[in-house]
Amino acid sequence: MTSYCSECGVELIEGSKFCTACGKTVEQPPETPVQPEPQQPVEKKQMPTPPKTKKKPRKKLIMALLAIIVVVVIVAIIAVYLQGGASPLVNADSRFVGEWEQQTIGSPILWKFNSNSTLEKEVLGNNTGAWNVTNSQICLYNTIVCYIYEFSNEGNILTLNRIGQSDSYPTNIVLTKKGLQGTSQTPDIECSSDSSTNRIIIELVDANVKWSDIEITTDDSNATWQVQDSNKNGIAKIGITATITRYMSVGDSILLLETTGAVTVTLKYRPTNTVLGNWMVHV
Repeated sequence: MTSYCSECGVELIEGSKFCTACGKTVEQPPETPVQPEPQQPVEKKQMPTPPKTKKKPRKKLIMALLAIIVVVVIVAIIAVYLQGGASPLVNADSRFVGEWEQQTIGSPILWKFNSNSTLEKEVLGNNTGAWNVTNSQICLYNTIVCYIYEFSNEGNILTLNRIGQSDSYPTNIVLTKKGLQGTSQTPDIECSSDSSTNRIIIELVDANVKWSDIEITTDDSNATWQVQDSNKNGIAKIGITATITRYMSVGDSILLLETTGAVTVTLKYRPTNTVLGNWMVHV
């Protein structure tokens, strides 16, 4: 834009501070400050945040499962204990485990109840199988036959009574723990005479007295005898007690055979060589 001196009217040179003609100071128009362009705010790029995932309460879940397992095991143990059977944490009922003898006419039959629930019976070869206790029953040979069981004489005698009918298995079985010795002191024994059945009957006897420790004699050389159980079944051959490893029980008897008249029977305890008593029977 062209400007002129206000004093002499001469055209001024652009940008000069004095007039070249008269020397008057040239007034400079006020400078308009240049307004800086407003800066656009820089948008920060936000990184996408991954979605929050819920943490699984693994610790609580594990603790809950352990608590359930413990409760189940305790309930099972209590149930079996109340039923008189074996704990599920062991292989077999410890009351049965071991060797037992079944007294028969002749040599006794050995039964072996193993801790892994297997059964060995030494008769006609070795009969094997499994045994299992449930409530008051014991089942033998992989549950082929079951018996009601009862322990007596401080757990040293085991009596089995068969459940149901069977032509292959006996109705009653009496087992005595093997290797138990009679008392070293002379025991007390009381008997009665029954002349109507030709018997001397055991009425009272101390615990742990075996028939194998009893010597039986009669005053009649013609008399013979046989030891029988309370069911009048012979538990040894005629004239033998040495092979009878079971304990004497109330109800056992001595049956007199092949004689007549009055016969006196004497019982002697072999370990102490003491006479237990004399009883007379009128045959």
